[in-house]
Amino acid sequence: MMTAIELGPKSLTAVTVKVNGRGPEIVQSGSVRLAAHDADSIKAALGSTGVTGPKGVLVVSRGQALLRDLELPAGTPDELVAMVRFQVEREMPLPLDQVYYSYVETGRSDGKVRIQVAAVPREILDPALKAVEAAGMKVSGAYVSSFGLLSLYGKTEPAALVEVANGEAEILVTDHGRMEYSRTAPLEDGVHADQIAQEIRRTLLSYGSRGGAREIGSIVLAGEGPDADALASAVGVALERSVLVTGPGTLETATAAGICAGLLRGTLMPDLLHPPVAARKFTITRKHRVVGMAALILVLLFAWSQVALGSKRAELDKKRQLLDSLKPRAATLARTQTQTQLANQWFKTRNVYIDALGALRQNVNTNSLWIVNASFDDPGIIRLQGKARDDGNVTEFVTALKKTGKFGNIAIERVDTSKSESPFYRKDFTVNAQLAGVDPKKKKP
Repeated sequence: MMTAIELGPKSLTAVTVKVNGRGPEIVQSGSVRLAAHDADSIKAALGSTGVTGPKGVLVVSRGQALLRDLELPAGTPDELVAMVRFQVEREMPLPLDQVYYSYVETGRSDGKVRIQVAAVPREILDPALKAVEAAGMKVSGAYVSSFGLLSLYGKTEPAALVEVANGEAEILVTDHGRMEYSRTAPLEDGVHADQIAQEIRRTLLSYGSRGGAREIGSIVLAGEGPDADALASAVGVALERSVLVTGPGTLETATAAGICAGLLRGTLMPDLLHPPVAARKFTITRKHRVVGMAALILVLLFAWSQVALGSKRAELDKKRQLLDSLKPRAATLARTQTQTQLANQWFKTRNVYIDALGALRQNVNTNSLWIVNASFDDPGIIRLQGKARDDGNVTEFVTALKKTGKFGNIAIERVDTSKSESPFYRKDFTVNAQLAGVDPKKKKP
């Protein structure tokens, strides 16, 4: 069995799942209001759900995470660890020591590997980990809710998956079992079918503008039961197409159940607390060198004696053997050179993003404005979501970005009053920016 806990702004969702011959089955679940994000409140809320156990995993909502797709030269696991770390360090809006990040490989072709990276700021995840463990449950892993949503679908046909929970909607496009596109939208006025339908249309329009995107055949809502059925029907009417539902779980518990079911089935998901690491490599010491040199001298003496005593034919045979022994090393060097060239080409193609992220980092005044989420699209579009003290801070931020010359077009999509209890950040905002020098009609190489 597997237990998952998700902390919303004012609620706690917990679910325990087991997998049998019929598939995933919920043993116990519940979603209750949470008075505060402290150990006593979490312990009381867990008691209300009936979910118990010595350990479980923590589910982080999509709106608190940054997801990034990378395409890297194919290499060994250790080489991928190094390349992903380099790219994350260059592209994250926060220093690497201030984020949790992990990744999963989603496919290989033509000498390249596709990587899905998930990252969450430590200032978001650390308090949640501390509070849950203080409440009596050991946290064995942390996962972004998007991967639970993907796990619920479990098919290879293109589909738009929809989650409605914790005051936001996530729309995720999947194809061939991979997460191809994901975005979230706040539901500030509650769950309304027309608003969710509009967000689905925007997602499909944005995804469809990407080159090579296949037509989305199904729209699937995460959750079962009367509430899920009613919402799916209403959204289907607004979209004028059928909307399916999938489980197990309700609208609030489905993605947490998906995380549990996926882990129990052995599905690879990026664990923020246990990212892939490079294996410890063998280190050659002075003792190794002495022994190696002695062995080499013995081999050379033996070879010299054989050459001196042998015939010309034996000499030719030895040289042929030596040549054969060098062929694997030559092949390895050729592969290394090819991979290095691919890596250099890959780094150059991302210079424009690196410059843009540097401009963002230099112009964020954390005393008055905070970037919560950033989405990166292939046509060079960056969508920034964050919090600010007031409207003027957002305007100053946009003005500063324009002056950098790194962006061809910057527009404020929205500035709304924040429902957060924080007395400092009273505004939620969304800013859309187009990178300078990037043609939005062309697919990124």
